Amino acid sequence: MADYKITSPHLRVLRGSLDAPEVIEVQTLNPDLIAWDVTRAKHKWPPTTEAPFKWMTFVAWHAARREHAIPAELTYEAWEASTLDVQNMDADDDEEGGPVDPTRGAVEPDS
Repeated sequence: MADYKITSPHLRVLRGSLDAPEVIEVQTLNPDLIAWDVTRAKHKWPPTTEAPFKWMTFVAWHAARREHAIPAELTYEAWEASTLDVQNMDADDDEEGGPVDPTRGAVEPDS
């Protein structure tokens, strides 16, 4: 079987309080992205490019419900109100798939 790389974001969500946040990690999939498209149009929400945090919060909620990581009756509005942070777990990787070194120095000019 071939190896496949899923391009939908893997997200980490921090919910609750800063003192003791609940951490939920989800792998978003195409059904979550389609749900965003349908819901965004229905509610006349701005496009992803204009509301990237709302988009990440929504697709994380949808994925968490799909994965049964949260109760099915937890509404998006309640999820959004209790979400402290949503992090894209894939954003810290470079092209080779490893962590990015934030301390890389600048290229030295030729003498």
